[in-house]
Amino acid sequence: MCGITGIFEFNPQKKFDLNSLKEMNKAIFHRGPDEEGYFDGGNIGLGSRRLSIIDLTSGRQPIFNEDKKLVIVFNGEIYNYQVLRQTLLKKGHHFKTNSDTEVILHLFEEEGENCVKKLDGMFSLAIWNIEKKELFLARDPLGKKPLFWAIFENKFIFSSEIKGLLSHKDFKRNIDEESLSKYFLYGFVPAPASIFKNIQKLLPGHFLTIDSTGEAKIKKYWELDYRVQEEFFGEEELENEIIKYLEKAVQKRLIADVPVGVFLSGGIDSGLITAMMRNFISPSKIDAFSIGFEEKDYDESSLARLVARQLGVNHHLKIFSKKDLLSVIPQVIDILDEPMADSSILPTVLLSQFAGEKVKVALSGDGGDENFAGYPKYLAHFLLENYWLRKLPFSLFSSFFSGKSSLFFTHANQELYLRNQLWINPFSLEEVEKLIGIKPTFTDLERYHLDFNGQGAEEAFFLDQKITLPDLYLVKTDRASMAASLEIRCPFLDNDLTILAAKIPLKNKLKDFKTKSLLRNIAKKYLPSEAVNKPKKGFGIPISLWLKGKEGNEILKILSKEKIKKAGVLDYKVVESMVKSGNAQKIWVLLIFEWWQKKWLKN
Repeated sequence: MCGITGIFEFNPQKKFDLNSLKEMNKAIFHRGPDEEGYFDGGNIGLGSRRLSIIDLTSGRQPIFNEDKKLVIVFNGEIYNYQVLRQTLLKKGHHFKTNSDTEVILHLFEEEGENCVKKLDGMFSLAIWNIEKKELFLARDPLGKKPLFWAIFENKFIFSSEIKGLLSHKDFKRNIDEESLSKYFLYGFVPAPASIFKNIQKLLPGHFLTIDSTGEAKIKKYWELDYRVQEEFFGEEELENEIIKYLEKAVQKRLIADVPVGVFLSGGIDSGLITAMMRNFISPSKIDAFSIGFEEKDYDESSLARLVARQLGVNHHLKIFSKKDLLSVIPQVIDILDEPMADSSILPTVLLSQFAGEKVKVALSGDGGDENFAGYPKYLAHFLLENYWLRKLPFSLFSSFFSGKSSLFFTHANQELYLRNQLWINPFSLEEVEKLIGIKPTFTDLERYHLDFNGQGAEEAFFLDQKITLPDLYLVKTDRASMAASLEIRCPFLDNDLTILAAKIPLKNKLKDFKTKSLLRNIAKKYLPSEAVNKPKKGFGIPISLWLKGKEGNEILKILSKEKIKKAGVLDYKVVESMVKSGNAQKIWVLLIFEWWQKKWLKN
């Protein structure tokens, strides 16, 4: 795992600024503290930070092909690189290292831009074609690894994190107003935009080519097919198929020249990953990492302990206090160079730091909910699309449902893509407009709605795969883990398993009106019943409790009249009203933004 950076001056006579490239590389030091490397091509420079996991001795980047006509910097892991290497050897290619990075370069030499279709793994990469004077960038299908880019002052720059781009001496930090409205609408900024003007995210499953003309050409190379294959398996056969795919996904992700651990929460997803690891590693050699909280209502460490005991793995558990969680907030703001209001990043940072003390790689259960219907909203969509609820008068719903459920069902007449957002929207359209004076739109949702190739409630999975997964959940996982120089691998987001899951009818995933029913049935074969049957909690923290008392008063100082007016972005009267309302989710979104702009908005 690594971090990558680059500067490409469009004027072939102009030398790129090496000091700026070094500053960009320095900004992402945490992504690869083991080694750094640079390529100097006159008007182009590439940088790399390396966290050595495969081929520890000879995999230093940048890497050239045999005739030095191509050079690559790469962030990620390719799980099928050994198979690809053997194919390339038979075609006459010669290798100097045993790294997956060099395999990608030779595959590009053989197949050009289509090489990315053969890569099984997580990645962002950049290849400079020295003869053609053309730069090629690509990102993995689901967006596990990030890649940001910008064009300004007749140059192209890129980096694994926004902070890399901000470190270029000539880059001006200006907020993109439409992205600002999206942050308050969603709690994050959906791709391809970023919170900064000029900075773009390369979309998952896309590649970009650019030459000295300065025109960035972007193409999609991967798309999920959500046209389900009705009854293509019997129930038992389907469960066995999922187990087979999941075992393969876990096995691939154990490839490393360093120890591999696992995050264990006590839930179904991480429990199944841990159970599958035992097929390939002795349980006594598996290190499982869990954290707990002193606030008992938010602590699930007893379940994690129970699962670890039944599976026979080495269990490492650390309990954190309210003080510990509050103390990590400044670190989180350092990590988040773009505001993202998922409070579970705080415990994710603590867990990553805890695991990173012992291992360089850990598997996690991310993706189980998105692929196998783990969220209540999927059941709500399913009911509205298929059952009698849709025929009831909307005024009745407030009597039977509360909170998000009530809001969701009372908007049942809206398009699914709009209804789906009600589960994550911190603010309404009207509230955002009052807060920042900009009326947000759903143009990104509308675009994906038109692209959807399935039908009915399956669109909720498609939208999450396109927006919420890469721009919220995977951002949280990547930034929290890489800040601790820890690589996270997600078997549930394996390409083949994801393709299989997309074709499974929703009624199979929600059998007996239970979320994640397929995985629950599978989990019964491996995990204690307490873990299988527990309601979904997530990795939340007690924000509402924090905002009370002395600590709360201290936290809320950043939302004072003086600070809000000095910053000049938010309407203080609206902020004051929201603070008085006591809505913890809305207050957290405001807090993150104010902390973020204090840290990152100054030029």
